[in-house]
Amino acid sequence: MGVASLRPRQDRGCPNNIPQAAAKLGSASHGALYIWSTFALLMTLVTVPLFSTVLPPLFDYPNHLARLTLLREGGDAFYAVRWEPLPNLAQDLIVPPLAGLMPLDLASKLFLVMVFGLIAGGTIWLNRVATGAWRFWPLLAFLLLYNRIFLWGFVNYLFGIGIALGGTALWLALEPRLSWFRVLASSVVALLCYFSHLAAFGFYALVIIGVEVQPAITELHGREWVLLGRRIATLGMQFVLPAVLFLSYWHRTAIGTVSYADFWRKADLVFSVFDNYDRVFDIACFALFLCLLGWLGWTRRLALAPRLGWSICIVFMSYLLMPSQIYGGSGVDHRLPIAWFLLLIASSAPRFPTRRFATAIGLLAGSMLVIRLAVIEHVWRQADEVYLADLTGIDALPRGVKLAVAIPPDAIHLVSVPEVHLPVLAISRREAFVPTLFAYPGQQPIAMQMSYAALADAAPPQLFWAGLTGGDVAEITQLLPVLQQYDYVALVGGGLVDVPPNRCLAKFYRLPSFQIFAVVHDPGCASPDG
Repeated sequence: MGVASLRPRQDRGCPNNIPQAAAKLGSASHGALYIWSTFALLMTLVTVPLFSTVLPPLFDYPNHLARLTLLREGGDAFYAVRWEPLPNLAQDLIVPPLAGLMPLDLASKLFLVMVFGLIAGGTIWLNRVATGAWRFWPLLAFLLLYNRIFLWGFVNYLFGIGIALGGTALWLALEPRLSWFRVLASSVVALLCYFSHLAAFGFYALVIIGVEVQPAITELHGREWVLLGRRIATLGMQFVLPAVLFLSYWHRTAIGTVSYADFWRKADLVFSVFDNYDRVFDIACFALFLCLLGWLGWTRRLALAPRLGWSICIVFMSYLLMPSQIYGGSGVDHRLPIAWFLLLIASSAPRFPTRRFATAIGLLAGSMLVIRLAVIEHVWRQADEVYLADLTGIDALPRGVKLAVAIPPDAIHLVSVPEVHLPVLAISRREAFVPTLFAYPGQQPIAMQMSYAALADAAPPQLFWAGLTGGDVAEITQLLPVLQQYDYVALVGGGLVDVPPNRCLAKFYRLPSFQIFAVVHDPGCASPDG
């Protein structure tokens, strides 16, 4: 039976479909050609920093590059490729095949371009379907692309958010079509979200549930049980296969606990959508953005598409209730603010007093974007200079070595030039073993070979740091036998630090924030007295 028969009747106060309801939202519409031409121009602009630097300074990016190299090559003596239907595979499925046609560095940057394109394009399309007209308003999504989540390097999640926005547009657009076709298409979208990232799949599920709340309530009040049952069935069938995969694979390898951070942190996380490198400018941009939304809302000039209003509320409430840690996933609630703001933009249509006023808002937003990109370009070029110097030391290592990593306990935080994961590039550049590669069961399709996994577990990077920079006797006792199984050790993430003289270490490469020592293999170095 077609979905048209499942929609609530117009005489019950609900719109017959999203475009008809949105026609009342009243903002000036524009042709698709103008919108997508502007989209292409802005895409060119926002990708300039990606291609003007050797290595984008995203916190986890070097780790991703190293893993992608191993996937392309099928593993090596230290790491094995172990494919499973894991909910974190967007890069892993896309970049290695692309790397067969071009250099891996370029393929990985093209994936970042895909992330930007999916997010901005999904926002535009969802706004078109939800409001019934092409508008410049959803181009505001470009202001949010360089957010804190992106700078952390959580690109699989952001890729999935782009798919979720486009998938929601597809779900609404296919409402008049046959049920089986809608279920098939939405099932593909749900699977793509799942394989991109589990949190992106959760966001998609919340949005789709919210979309169906209003007509379901109407059918419930009208006691239309058959229609309500069919609606629930049509909604739920797209989530069956991802649920089976989740229960069959991911949960059996999940580790950790569920924990909550201080609730006041939720307010700071909302700011993360604009948080880059210049705190004063970023706060000003965020304040202007909130003032625009607040003024439009207060004056009732910001109309929301009826069906997506429920989705906005459900996602926001989920954010407030979400813990910061769920088993193996950290910063879970950190990820939702960017998705929520994109959904809000996609679901709304402003009514500005005059065309001149709307033009002024557009020029102001465009100026903010250009200045933000200029700041990003400046910082990224500075990072490039640091990275090129660090990579000189990595490239000087012999091939096939085992490189230990020492980082301070407080090194896992966002800085303008993150170097914590730079040592893992020795995997791709020198065919080395580096224990800090992301190779967690149930999260990545890469695993350390058994003996090297035991070596990585024997001494974490924080223990190496404590021992090498003057730890106590117990730490040194545990450290030295493990260190002898490595060939080199890199100290990174703690700034310039003087390592106490040690005949078991030889200076190899030294920079203010990146040092490499050669391990002297001597039986006497396996004990504290050595």
